Order: sequence, then C-alpha cells, then structure tokens
Amino acid sequence: MKTAAAASPEAPDSQSSFTEKRRHLAWMFGFLRPVWRLAVAACLWQMLWVGLEILVVRQTARSVNEIKLLPAEQRVIAAGFWDWLRSGDANGRPLRDAILILAMLAAALALLQYLREVAFAKLSMNKVFHIREAVYDRLQRLGQAFHDVHSTGELINRAFNDLQNIRAFIQSSLLLTLEIVLIVSGYFALLLSRSPWLAALALAPLPIWGWYTVRFSRRVQPLQRGVMDAADRNVAILSENISGVHVVRAFATEQQEIDKYARSCDDYRDRVLRRIRLYANYTPVIRAISLASHLSLFLAAGMLVIRGALQAGDVLILGSAMGAILARLQQIAVINDNYQNAIVSAGRLREVLDAADAVPESASDVELPPGGGAVRFEGVTFGYDPARPVLHAVSFETKAGQTVALVGPTGAGKSTLVQLLARLYDPQSGRILIDGVDVRDVPLRSLRRQIAIVFQETVLFSETVEHNIAYGRPEWCDGRVEAASRLAQAQEFIDALPRGLKTTIGERGATLSGGQRQRLAIARAVHSDPRILILDDATASVDPETEELIQSGMRESLSGRTVFVISHRISTVRRADLVIVLENGRVTQMGTHAELLARDGHYREIAAHQLADDLLPPRHLFETESHLDRVRDDADVRLAQAAGRSAEEEAEKRP
Repeated sequence: MKTAAAASPEAPDSQSSFTEKRRHLAWMFGFLRPVWRLAVAACLWQMLWVGLEILVVRQTARSVNEIKLLPAEQRVIAAGFWDWLRSGDANGRPLRDAILILAMLAAALALLQYLREVAFAKLSMNKVFHIREAVYDRLQRLGQAFHDVHSTGELINRAFNDLQNIRAFIQSSLLLTLEIVLIVSGYFALLLSRSPWLAALALAPLPIWGWYTVRFSRRVQPLQRGVMDAADRNVAILSENISGVHVVRAFATEQQEIDKYARSCDDYRDRVLRRIRLYANYTPVIRAISLASHLSLFLAAGMLVIRGALQAGDVLILGSAMGAILARLQQIAVINDNYQNAIVSAGRLREVLDAADAVPESASDVELPPGGGAVRFEGVTFGYDPARPVLHAVSFETKAGQTVALVGPTGAGKSTLVQLLARLYDPQSGRILIDGVDVRDVPLRSLRRQIAIVFQETVLFSETVEHNIAYGRPEWCDGRVEAASRLAQAQEFIDALPRGLKTTIGERGATLSGGQRQRLAIARAVHSDPRILILDDATASVDPETEELIQSGMRESLSGRTVFVISHRISTVRRADLVIVLENGRVTQMGTHAELLARDGHYREIAAHQLADDLLPPRHLFETESHLDRVRDDADVRLAQAAGRSAEEEAEKRP
C-alpha cells in the first residue's frame, strides 16, 4: 500500500508532462499553416524521389540478373562497351535494355533530387521567416513588465537559437520522418517480394530501437534544458558587458568580468559534456544493433543463395535495402535529438509568445478625443510586485496646457507615475484620465502617439541623426526635424558633424556626448508633436545655460500642451504652474513654487539647500565668487597680497 501511495503523485506529473509535450508539438506544427502549400509540395517531391530510388535499386538487380556467362566457344569479343551496346547480339539484348532503363531512371532520380532540395530550402526559409516574424512581433508588443523580468541576452538567445531548434525539428520530423517511413516500408515490400523470411528479419531490430530511444529521451531532456539555460546566461553576460564596457574600463574590472564569464563558460561546458557523454553511450548501441541486424541478414541471404532460393541480383537488393533501411533508422537519433532540443525550446519560446499582456489592448477603436492634455489621477495604486505598492492612492488633477513638476526623494515613484500615464504599466487600482477619458479605454497606439517621453537613460539607434529625431513621426522628415533640433539646442553640434543631419551615429549614440544624446532625445520628443510631453530628468546632462535655452524654446513651441517635468533642480521646477511632491509613493504637497516655499515640508527643505546662496549677502560668498569678480575689488586684492607676503616671510624664518 505504501508503494502505491508513493507512486500515485508521480502519475499526474507524468500525465501533465505528456500533455504539455503534446501542446508544444501542436504549437510547433502550427507554424506550418502559412507554408502548407510548400510543405505539401516538398512531401510530394520526397515521395516521388523515394519511389524512384527503390525502382533504381530494383532495376539494378534486374540488370545483374541478366548478366549470363556463355561458354567460351559462344563468346563474342567486342571492341568495347559502346560497340557491344550498339551490336545486335541477341544474347546481350535483355541486358542492354535493362541498362538503358536504369540509365533513364538514374537521370530522372538526379532531376528529382534537385527539385526536392529546392523545395526543402524554400520550405525551410519561409518557415523561419514566419517563426521569426511571430517572435519579433510579440517582443515588440509585450508589456514593459515582461522585459523587466527577462534580460536582453536571454531574449536574443531565444529569438535565434530556440527558433532554429524548432525549425530543425519541424523540418526533420516532417520530411525526414516521411523519408524513413517510405524507405522502410518500400524496401520492406521489395524484400517481402523476394523472401518473407528476410523481410521479417529486417524488422526484428525495430522494437529494440524504439525501447532504447524512449529510455534515452527521458534522460537527455533535462540535460538539454540545462544546456540552454547556461547558454542564456552566457549571452546575457556578454550582452551586458558589451553595453557597459565603459563602466568596466572606468573601474578597471576587466579581470573580474573575464573571471565571471569564464565561470559561466565552464558551467556551460560541463553541461554540454554531460550531454555528449549521454549521446556517446547512445550512438554505439544503436550502431551495434544495426550491425548485428545487417550481418544476420547477409548470413541468411547467403544460405538462401546456396540453396538456389535467391539470385545474385536479390543479394544486391538485400545489400542496398538494408543499407538504406539501417541508414534511415539511424536518422531516428537525429530526429530524437532535434525533438529534445525543440521541446525545450518550444517551452521557452511559448513563454514569450503566450505571455499575457501587462497592459491589454482596449477592445474599443475610439481615438483619444481632441484636447489640451488635462490629466486626472483618481486613487491610483501600483506596484511592480502587487504585494509591495510603489504608489499609494495617488490623486491629483492638472489643467490642459499646464507645466507640472514632480519632485521628491529618489525612489518616491516619480518615474513610475509618468510611465502609468503612457500605460507602460497599468495600476492595480484607481484610474487615470486624459481629457476626461480613461486611458484603458483608448487603443495603445492612439494614446502613445499623443504622449512623448524623454527618459532618464537616453536610447538612440544606429541610424542617421535625422532618423533618430523623426523616429516617432517618420513621415515628417522635412523642416520640422531641423526646427526640433534647434529648439533642443542641438543644431549647433549637428552642423559640426561630417554630414549634418545625415550623419550616422554609433550604437546607442556612442559617438556623442551625454549632453548631445539628451538633446537629440528632447528633439525627438518635441518633433512628435505630443499632447503631453514628459521630461524625466531630461536636462540632467545639460549645463544650466543650455537648459534655460531649451526651456525657453519649449515654452514657446509647446504652448497649450501639458508638460510633466521630473527634476531635482529647483531652478527648473520653480517655473512650473503646479508642483507635486511625492514621498514614499504618496502625494504629500501640491501647489506653486511660492506656495510650497511658504509651507513646511520636503519642498521647502530641498529649496533651502539649493537656494541658500541666493538668500545670503554677496560679501559672505567670497569663496564661491568667480576669480574675475574678486580681482575687481581692490580691497580684496590688497588683503590677498598681504596674506601672501606674510606666508613668504614665515617660510623664510623657518630653518
């Protein structure tokens, strides 16, 4: 009873695993739907090719059987093969006819081989295209929450290696399996026509092969998953290291990164070696079964030839048939290998393609109505982990065309708040309205084309400067691009580039400075002509004078539009129409700069630190005055000279 009880929990797991594999198989073969015509054509060429190959072997045997050795006195010594072929010798006519038919069949087989390979290549390439398109399309549409969990390197590895594993399996399972079935059944029928005993003996190893393959599959699949996970880690480390190479060099941690990658590679190597050892045990057993079957068949055939039950051509058929059958049966190992890889890859790719949308698309096709960008938050609570909210019941309202500043300590939820506005995430409770409409009731494309964000981390593409600025509205590649660049104070350095707006910048804008990249990001946001502009610490890498010019230009060009500004500079915030202070995910203060200065709270504290210099008399700021200001004051110059002479005299008195 105890044994039965202990075994019972495994049955559901086994059943669940089997059901999951069936789902993976059905999902993988679903990729054949767009290319079903090519798949049918490839299968037809495969069937014709196999049938013709069997006919060629049969005709070869017939040709061998037509070879007859005449007595010496009846032999005609021909000048050569071609003379004999053209001769009218009645004794050689059956052989000549058999050879002519064999030559025609061989030519047709070569043509079918070419057509089959072309069909296979077309099927493979078109299938890869559709799988890759599905994966890439899904990666573009998945919510930000999914990308937060999965690393870039991991997703790249899945989009390439796992995709190729699935392609190889579909190809082999469809065409190679069909070839194996046709070859085995066709040659078995040919052997059956020659000797039922030989045909039965040819099928004897199949049950042993099947049992051993199933046993092998159960052991190799966990190892294969481990190899793929280790490969993911390798790609992720490599991707992160390349992206952050400037940080590695700045901190002189090259050896540390090399050691980390070496450990990851060692783990990958160990996992691959364990898998290789398993295959090393599998392949010799399969070949031993094949060899034993082959030898036993030739032994039986030899006995039948001695007894006169088989002809010499039948032995040739036996050799060709068993060579073809055993070669195809050994391909089961290839199919099995592809299957193990594909089952694991299917689970990993389905995780991407079947991932739930973090922000589901609205069923409504109603566009965001006209308006100036009035925003209202009503009791919005959100957490990346719902159990640990980042924002707690946030409520506020802004009028259309206002400039709204978000202020607060690091980690207060400022960036999260504006990302909710663009529906990069959806709140767990509460709602967000733009111009009186819940953002969840508007199609994502309609909503996001009305909102432009300049993120803290500037991302540019390996394209021209013009392409990067016009990214949101590529159809507006005209004077608006230059106007946006001038407004963002980027035109000066753009003109200095080798080809101006047509200059191609490096990956992530590596050939530009931080401030230049940020100005291009601002130009990109302004060019898209948004209803709501979000500047998430967008001028942090820009000097105050350039920041003032940018803000001045935006006040003119974005008049009547709502602007959200996240900044730690009070000099930036003080011009806002409304200042919202966030602390620990809650709105603690709201009002204008002047109103909040008059109240106790976080805003007044940070303003006191940043604006203290403005409140002190200039004479108390001697240490912060510029050198030019100091040398204009004769009294200060005389004091400095006297202090310098005193220091020299003291130095001379020292022994």
